[in-house]
Amino acid sequence: MARLLEAKTFKDVAKVLAVFVDDADRVYARVVGVDERFSDVMPDLLEGMTIEKLQMGFIRAITPRPRDEVNLFHVSPIRFTVAEAVEELMDELPRMARTSFRSLTTGLVERLEVVVRFLALLEMYKQGYIEINQIDRFGDIVVEWTGIGPGDSGPLEIDLYEG
Repeated sequence: MARLLEAKTFKDVAKVLAVFVDDADRVYARVVGVDERFSDVMPDLLEGMTIEKLQMGFIRAITPRPRDEVNLFHVSPIRFTVAEAVEELMDELPRMARTSFRSLTTGLVERLEVVVRFLALLEMYKQGYIEINQIDRFGDIVVEWTGIGPGDSGPLEIDLYEG
């Protein structure tokens, strides 16, 4: 029931946003200059400008700026890859048949390891090796080995995650 209410809320908000978008489509920006009444109030934009100042500004604009360097010495090297996690899971899951994500990540210490393990499960799901279910929102994620993949045409093709 809560999900239906949540879906209805999003649907109502979408309708309101659609009205805002339609209203915004009827707004046109002003494309004329300053009204003649105010032309004498406008400041002279070129006041104080000389050829030398214009030349210096041009040179400053076209001069290449030094690139900022970001020092990455504090970033630890990648120790866990999705490909390695898929390899481990392809070994573990057939023996377990059905398990939870929590039990698959019990011994992991770093958050990055858990994220990599999750991405590996998504890759395996995408290729059809496992089924993933989550009955309750924020409940346990149940992973079930199906073994039905794209066939034994070599190693799994895994998307590389840069970042």
